[in-house]
Amino acid sequence: MKLRLPKRQPGTPSVEAPLVQFCGVVDRSIPVLRTILIIAGLLAAAARLGPIGDFLFVTGMLFQLSMWFQHWWIAKRTL
Repeated sequence: MKLRLPKRQPGTPSVEAPLVQFCGVVDRSIPVLRTILIIAGLLAAAARLGPIGDFLFVTGMLFQLSMWFQHWWIAKRTL
């Protein structure tokens, strides 16, 4: 049995609009978060806080990797 979704009426606000806007804000904040997390990780490592510094630094590096992968993926698809 097929699920039929009702068509959205033109001019009515969608439930998805706030979610899309929130995701856009989070996506634009990733470079700032990456920088903050890497610096915080380095400062925590300098203060010898152990696993906390490792976690912050690795999280920042994962954000860096995800940004690099996104740019690479977009470039690969446009060629």
